Amino acid sequence: MVEVKENNGVVTVSLSETDRITVVNVSELKSVLTAHLRRDIEKVILDLGSIKFMDSTGISVMISSLKTARENSHEFVIKNIQPDVMKLFEMMKLNTIFTIE
Repeated sequence: MVEVKENNGVVTVSLSETDRITVVNVSELKSVLTAHLRRDIEKVILDLGSIKFMDSTGISVMISSLKTARENSHEFVIKNIQPDVMKLFEMMKLNTIFTIE
């Protein structure tokens, strides 16, 4: 389940009830991120604190979201990346293109 909190032009998106982002559950996440990144807001934060595994469809959504953010002059930040997911980001050099907190 995707949860959204908004405060002063900053939207924080997080996932609950799962510790995985896979082809099975990625469509709702992509829809929510895209919708907010196209709005007139300052920043979207994706909180991955509960995510321990991400497959290639999850990576694809991250890259697509970054592209949408840049096209709309928004900041897209990923925070609370768990160690196994961070290893994936580092292996794919994604930690060099995303803002990670």
